[in-house]
Amino acid sequence: MHYSALLLAAFPSAVLSAVHLVDVGESGLTFSPSTFTAKKGDTVVFHLYASHDVAQGTFDKPCTPLSGGFYSGPFSGTDSGNKKFVVNVTSEDPVYFYCSVGKHCANGMVGGMNLPTGDKGIEAFAAAAKSATSSTPSGLSGGKLETDQELAALTASASASASASGSASKSASAASGSASPSAGVSGSSKPSGSAAATTPAASGSAAASAAPKSTGAADALVAGQGYGVAAAMFGVAAWFL
Repeated sequence: MHYSALLLAAFPSAVLSAVHLVDVGESGLTFSPSTFTAKKGDTVVFHLYASHDVAQGTFDKPCTPLSGGFYSGPFSGTDSGNKKFVVNVTSEDPVYFYCSVGKHCANGMVGGMNLPTGDKGIEAFAAAAKSATSSTPSGLSGGKLETDQELAALTASASASASASGSASKSASAASGSASPSAGVSGSSKPSGSAAATTPAASGSAAASAAPKSTGAADALVAGQGYGVAAAMFGVAAWFL
C-alpha cells in the first residue's frame, strides 16, 4: 500500500470526486476491499499483484466477461505491478468483477461496486461463481494502465490549467472593479443645488464605490479559482475513459 499516498496526492481532495484503491491478490485470492460504493465521476485504481487480473462480469454469468466491460489485461502487462489499472466510474449501477486467471473466480476471487444486499450481494455472487467456468477477455479495455508517476504528471498538467483559469478570472474581475468607481464619479457629477455641494458628493461617491467593488473583485477571484480547479480535475477524470 506504499503507493497510496502518491495516488491520493495525484487526485487532491479539492476535486469533488473520490479515488478508490483496490488491491488485487495482495493477500491471496481476494480483492481488498471486495466491495465499495462509488459515485459517477469517481475513479477506481486497481493495483494488481502476481499473477492476477481484473475483469468486469455480470451476476447472471459469473466468471464470464461482460461485453464492453473493463479488463486490466494480464499481470505480465503491468510491469510487475508498477502500472495500475485506472477506471473511470460512469454509472452508479452495480458492477461485478472477478479474476479470470485459472480457477481464481470459482474459488471466490470476486468483487463488486455499488452492489445491493441480499440475493444479488457479494456473498450470492461468490456462491454462484463456484460452479462457473472462468473466461478471459481478449485484451485491455475500459481503462488505462498508468504508473504512479504518470498519474502525478497528469495532475500537474491539470493544476497548471487551473492556475491559468484562475489568472484569467482575476484579470476580468480587476477590470470590472476598476471600471465601477469611474461610473460612480460620473453619476455624482450631475448638477445639484451648488458647486460646493457637488464636490463632497462626488468624492464620497467615488470612495464608497471603490471599496466594495474591490472586495467584490477578490470574491470573484476566489470563486473563479475554485471552479477552475474543479473543471480541470474533472477533465482529468474524463480523460481516463
